[in-house]
Amino acid sequence: MQNELAEEARNYFKKHQILLKLAKAFCQKYRSLGHFGGSLALPAMPSLQQADLAAYLRRDAKPGDRLSYKDFAAAWEKTRFAGQPLEEFLLELMPDNFSSKQEERQREQSAREKIYAELAANYDTGPARKWLEALKSKELRLPQRDLYLRMELLGTIAQALASLPSACERLPFFANRVTGSPHGLDFDREAGRIFLQALAYLKGESVPREADERTSLMYEFHLLRDDILNFATIYGLTAYDETGRELVYWRAAAENCSPLNLPFREIVRAGIIRPVQEKSPVYIVENSGVFSALLDKLQESRAAIPLIALHGQLKAASWALLDKLAASGASFLYGGDCDPEGLGIANKLLYKYPKAHLWHMSAEEYAQAAQPLPEERLKKLPEELHPKLRPLAEAMREKKKILYQESLIEEMENDILK
Repeated sequence: MQNELAEEARNYFKKHQILLKLAKAFCQKYRSLGHFGGSLALPAMPSLQQADLAAYLRRDAKPGDRLSYKDFAAAWEKTRFAGQPLEEFLLELMPDNFSSKQEERQREQSAREKIYAELAANYDTGPARKWLEALKSKELRLPQRDLYLRMELLGTIAQALASLPSACERLPFFANRVTGSPHGLDFDREAGRIFLQALAYLKGESVPREADERTSLMYEFHLLRDDILNFATIYGLTAYDETGRELVYWRAAAENCSPLNLPFREIVRAGIIRPVQEKSPVYIVENSGVFSALLDKLQESRAAIPLIALHGQLKAASWALLDKLAASGASFLYGGDCDPEGLGIANKLLYKYPKAHLWHMSAEEYAQAAQPLPEERLKKLPEELHPKLRPLAEAMREKKKILYQESLIEEMENDILK
């Protein structure tokens, strides 16, 4: 009899769509409240459905009126279905909507903890464990909630972090070693995106969006990505491989007063990089136009003064080059535009290399700045500025102007020709 009554009630609700809709809405309320209750606004409905609802409630009901679960249940008790408790009926009618959000969160948290425990048992030290701890403590959050429950995916990332190379390895070969596919950590795949996020977290940085920034981050962990198209432009440097054998084309270019566009792979190949004139500081400029103007003067005087162009931003090739120069004891003089972007580059260099210094980027020289600096660009000034840059930044905030390198080219030429 009970089963027949329940079947009759199901058919009745399915026949009267407004009742089915309200039943579903109260089940959703259950998910948020953890119990049946609350109230909801009656939706827009055709006149026939409005009549059906009025017949069930035994009173008028129109769109916009509030209907409480208490009234909905009271109306149920006056029907021929009252022999079956309403809550049992709703559970059978819509089992997928019956779990409360709190219950779902508890189940999800239990599943997360089980996955974490299994992974932590296999990765108890190193970068993999640090990443797992960050996920557990919610210091680091994955882009989507469902990713926390993907045991195989998270295991792949943990394995990749535990397998980071101590010497340079190309990313496709590393991915193939870890995942069995050279494309397993490509950035257009979930594993690649989460791996990139994990590396950024370990480095204490935000996830890079630009290709060059991603390549630079990978290089920090000895992973090589795009080692041909990523290059540095240099002049006046020489290099030696890991065995101490000189890579003669570097010196030959310097002796012939020729610049080199060096692919990332050639910079990595060099074990030691030094200025040809070892007592000279390495001059670094932000853009290629200034590099070419200075190079004109160096070629005229046949001087192999070390000079590097960053082409607007530090790429992985530039970082690798500067790391090796710094390791050989070289000092740096950086000259960039006196604008937020130029100060951003200078800030990175000053913090990373103790022997890095500013080159014609003083507050006194900035006084001649004339080009307007839009307010939205001014906001790009780094929040944490190196002490050497603070006077210039303060002057920039006050004056809101830009001083381009080209305005100081004569002074720069005089410096490198001394």
